[in-house]
Amino acid sequence: MLKLRISELRKKNNMTQQELGDYLSVSYQTVSKWETGVVLPDVTMLPGLSRCFGVSVDALLGLVPLPQDYRPSDSGRKEYWADRVNYLKRTRKTMWNQDYLAFLVREVFRIDHPVTLLDCGCGYGAMGLLLLPLLPEGSKYVGVDFSGEMLCAARELFAAEGVAAEFIHADIFDWDGRKNSGMLQAGASDAVVYNGMQRAPQDMGQYADNMDTQKQCTKGQHIPGQYDMVISQAVLRHVDNGERFLEKMITFTKPGGLVVSMECNREFEADGLYVDGMDYASLCTCPGLKKLWQTELSKQNRDYSIAMKIPHYMRRAGLRDIGCRMNDRVNFLCPEQENYDGRLNAAVYADHWSDEKTEDELEKDISYFVNHGMSRGEAEDYCAQQNGIVRYLKEHRGEAAFTKVGGIMVSYGWKV
Repeated sequence: MLKLRISELRKKNNMTQQELGDYLSVSYQTVSKWETGVVLPDVTMLPGLSRCFGVSVDALLGLVPLPQDYRPSDSGRKEYWADRVNYLKRTRKTMWNQDYLAFLVREVFRIDHPVTLLDCGCGYGAMGLLLLPLLPEGSKYVGVDFSGEMLCAARELFAAEGVAAEFIHADIFDWDGRKNSGMLQAGASDAVVYNGMQRAPQDMGQYADNMDTQKQCTKGQHIPGQYDMVISQAVLRHVDNGERFLEKMITFTKPGGLVVSMECNREFEADGLYVDGMDYASLCTCPGLKKLWQTELSKQNRDYSIAMKIPHYMRRAGLRDIGCRMNDRVNFLCPEQENYDGRLNAAVYADHWSDEKTEDELEKDISYFVNHGMSRGEAEDYCAQQNGIVRYLKEHRGEAAFTKVGGIMVSYGWKV
């Protein structure tokens, strides 16, 4: 069915009916009749209309979507993470085997003395809670994040665990490395220090989003380049310009210090799911995803493949003894396992498989995917694939089993 978009395109191009008529050598009344559907333009007019608006004839006739201004992915913005604390808690539970982390700390990184650890984009501090018990006694943890909500959750969690830590509310891209930007201290006390003022936990909300406090602080306790170990986990894949984020991490590291980046390659991840009873080939076949990733890379420098490039960025930045490892965690779930329902629920929530999308939700997703480089058919196929997983897991509740590989690469190097 034809859906002429002459009126929509004319208005988008800030043209009057008279101006369009003049361009095509017809009257404005004729243009009005085209737009109201009284008559259709002659087929000989279509190439001229197409040239005027800079769209294809198919788009003009409504056979394919109109080109839209690119809508950037917002996962690199603090607003995106404001209500995703529970999402992170569920996903982080299944990312690491503690024995492998211990192997990295002792045998690969060879940390044999207390260190001050800086976690860039720390979220709610998951890596801090995993690493601190493995580091030599006397080590300290400092987390930095631009989400006040994440930091409040981190403070509460660390306090409940009785683990001392410091949390700084700042955007890594803007932060100068000093402990003076909205600092929170978590530990045995029920109060926290935020920007040098003692506050009860219930008062934290009014400070959590006040990034302007960075400008009001006096000189802090640390200067740039004074951290023994600087890490990030699953951050560079979300931000625009991950290489610059890594460069900032290196500036916070003291000479001789260690820089560690833990990132997932999206192609590994996309091929890393098998649901028992479903066709594996159909689960990992989506040519549209590569188009989406490449569009995001070209439009906003959001790099789906950054995990593969980080060792090279480290080399370019002058780090030495650079190495790369693969996280050994593979998640296998079957009904015979302890806490099967809880683990299945966590996986379902983490991968957005809780409910099939409604028609309106599907159309919204399809529009986004098309805007990010997919064809409509590819977007529809991908949405159908995800809805198929949801449907299968619901139909086989209590007996569903799957294997899932995250494919996290651990890149590291020492600052000269």
